[in-house]
Amino acid sequence: MSVVTGVHLLAAIVAAITWVVVLMLPPRLRVLTPYLGWASGGTVVWALCVTSVKHEGIHPWHQIPWFPAIAFTTGALLLWAGWFTRPEWRPSRALTAMWIAAPAMILAARLVGGLDVRSALFVVNTVYCFSLLLAIAVQVARRAGDREPAPRGVARLILVAAVVTLIAEAFRLNITDVIVTVTLVVVVATTVRVGDGIRPRSESGTLIDDLGALVLVFDDQQRLVDLNAPARLFYDLRGVEPPPADTAAADLLGTDLADVDALSVTLRVGSDQVRLGGYVQRLPSDGTPPNGWVCLLRRSTRSGTEAPAPWARRTLMGRIPAHDTATGLLSTRAFRQALGEAAQGSAAATDSAVAVVMTTPDPTELADTASVVADAWESRPEAIAVGRSGRSEIGLVVRGLDEPTLTAWCDEVGISDRLLVATRAGSVAEAGDLVDAAAAELSRRSRA
Repeated sequence: MSVVTGVHLLAAIVAAITWVVVLMLPPRLRVLTPYLGWASGGTVVWALCVTSVKHEGIHPWHQIPWFPAIAFTTGALLLWAGWFTRPEWRPSRALTAMWIAAPAMILAARLVGGLDVRSALFVVNTVYCFSLLLAIAVQVARRAGDREPAPRGVARLILVAAVVTLIAEAFRLNITDVIVTVTLVVVVATTVRVGDGIRPRSESGTLIDDLGALVLVFDDQQRLVDLNAPARLFYDLRGVEPPPADTAAADLLGTDLADVDALSVTLRVGSDQVRLGGYVQRLPSDGTPPNGWVCLLRRSTRSGTEAPAPWARRTLMGRIPAHDTATGLLSTRAFRQALGEAAQGSAAATDSAVAVVMTTPDPTELADTASVVADAWESRPEAIAVGRSGRSEIGLVVRGLDEPTLTAWCDEVGISDRLLVATRAGSVAEAGDLVDAAAAELSRRSRA
């Protein structure tokens, strides 16, 4: 066996091991590697075909599994790239159908057409896979500047792999299966090491809309004195420093605060232009600062525009911020609303759900626990809602997991040792009732 043949055989073995590892990951990590198992399995077939060619030379049957395996693997990587890049992303039916149909059609054409269509299929498969490779690179490039080192490193690795693949294919080196194998190993290993840190986070526009209003405080000379936390985050997420103290309101908002009660302004933040609307309130002489001004702004949409539905709906309803200021989780109202919306789903009556309610009279302990719960569950697909369920209570409702799993998690992170915890299991349609039942149990235990 030559060295070249051995390299490709080793790639097939490593890809097979990666496939097994992905399949054996615990559920909390398996959800962070969507489609990578399929990509690893496709790479095994791909690498074995190349191994056979390098060892025995080309045979008429080689392209029968070879081209479909390449197309299938590339499609799986494209679907993973969509998940890696955009929060809460799910592939459309058309995209999923394309992933399955393209290799199936290539396989069918090869079986029916025989050797006569091999050259044409080579061209079609090459164009198709390189188009997907370009789409993968474009998507992944969005996270090449991620604040977190792990996803940033993964994104840059894939971009380098894409460039190396193009160069290698231009010289007909036939090492793309090796490149894909190495990339899959690194991505899976990174995901196992950092866990949920690999998951994409909400984009700045969506996140700031969920946080609620920006508050800017000016003194009696209309000079900026302070900003609230959402306002600072508004600038931070866009990589721009908040405006410094003493910035004039006219320079920041383009208006004299004494002349307006309500205003609409487009803030230039870095390369973004964000349209905001709100109102201005004069502070009394005993206010802080005396005779100053408070300006409250929210994302605004023009009437009749095609703005994303959540922004337009929230603007028209003028609803209160969806997040509780003390814990950062969903407010009680938003938490109940999320449970109600989940209960209306088509599979709500059959999907299982577990509610966990935690309580403590200590505000500091409650805030610390909220941070732990949010980090662990807020971005996971199983979580239906994580929020404030009462005056001193935090509620978590998840689907598709059993009650012992949630109880074990509470024990693992130490919540059960510090807080009173109650769980209830049922269906998603009963989510609100499950929370109420768990809260009632905590109330009884507190009195006891």
